[in-house]
Amino acid sequence: MTLKCDFLKHKNIILFVSVLIVVAGLIYGFATGYVFDIDFKGGTRIQVDLNEEYNNSDVSDIVEQVCGQTPEVQSTSSGNNSVTITTQTISEEEASNIISALNEKYTNMGEATTKNVQASYGQELINTAIISVVVSIVLLLVYIAIRFKTLGYTAALSAVLGLMFDVCFLFAVYGVFKFPINSTFIAVILTIIGYSINDTIIVYDRVRENKRIVTKSNDIKEVINTSVSQTLRRTIMTSLTTLVAIGIVLIFSVIYDQETLKQFSIPLSIGIAEGSFSSIFIATALWYSFDKVLKKRKKA
Repeated sequence: MTLKCDFLKHKNIILFVSVLIVVAGLIYGFATGYVFDIDFKGGTRIQVDLNEEYNNSDVSDIVEQVCGQTPEVQSTSSGNNSVTITTQTISEEEASNIISALNEKYTNMGEATTKNVQASYGQELINTAIISVVVSIVLLLVYIAIRFKTLGYTAALSAVLGLMFDVCFLFAVYGVFKFPINSTFIAVILTIIGYSINDTIIVYDRVRENKRIVTKSNDIKEVINTSVSQTLRRTIMTSLTTLVAIGIVLIFSVIYDQETLKQFSIPLSIGIAEGSFSSIFIATALWYSFDKVLKKRKKA
């Protein structure tokens, strides 16, 4: 038996609070500054196998003493006690001095590799990310408009606005928690878009079926509430299953100090939970509101 709830009862409050949270997060992010990784802003990356136990803070202190910068130090899974050191762009001489200082403390370390990333590469990556997101949203808009043409163009518009809300929410999360914006950020964005639209399509598909049955009223509210209630359990179970899998990755990243996995799993977990929320409360509320406005215009 499906428990039927009125998901649209407090739609205006939910929309207002949701938008307020996202706007506040974006303002805070822009006011305090976003953290851009080497992929976007350019810099120098040194990777080396230390071949013995080490502490990230000790490595950071060595780099700071040599070049006066506070680097990003993270453990990597490749090699024996491998470490990756990321700084702002430094000269070859400074990079050599850092490697020599590390060699004095970690005498068994292997040969280090140094890579300079130009800022122009970062600009190219930003352009690629924007194009990827825009193309994804446009293709999804066309797909929804064709598949659910019987629901009207307001359904497709609401779904796309819901996706834009998801993207803005993730930008707010990155701004508040200061996760570095890099290629992992792009992967998280595209993953959340795909996950959220999947939830929305499941709801829309059920709405299309129920719309043929529920003909007592021209108001689509009853159809939406019935459809969301019928798909709610599936949405929750899918989200929980995915979050458990990502939680295992997060635990692994914490135990083995895998910074890259942390940067992927934490925002992805937040985004999946928010994506399920937006498909249930944001997209459907927008659709219902647009549908009411459209019917009022037709009557007028």
